Amino acid sequence: MINPKLTAIREKVGTDQRWAVRAILAIYKNQTSEEQAVGDTRVHNSIGFTGTDGKILSSFAEQLLRGRTLSEKQLTIAFKKMPKYAGQLCDIAGIPRTVKKSEITA
Repeated sequence: MINPKLTAIREKVGTDQRWAVRAILAIYKNQTSEEQAVGDTRVHNSIGFTGTDGKILSSFAEQLLRGRTLSEKQLTIAFKKMPKYAGQLCDIAGIPRTVKKSEITA
């Protein structure tokens, strides 16, 4: 069964600016140094941004790392794209993606 924490992370990164920004930076940190240098996805290793998202989300991360914020339009894009990375965010945080029904507490 999908871990309810994964579901909560997916929802937060798609609606909360602070969560989305932290998620962009966390996933960007997992890009290879070559990918960070060129601002695009080069290695298909199931870590970091997808090929489709690599260029735009890397540019957002670099902008954030320079101390700038995301515009409303950029934030809308981030909210749309970041929920798909909830599984990787769970992995980064050491949260299992799935749990047994008996492990879920009320």
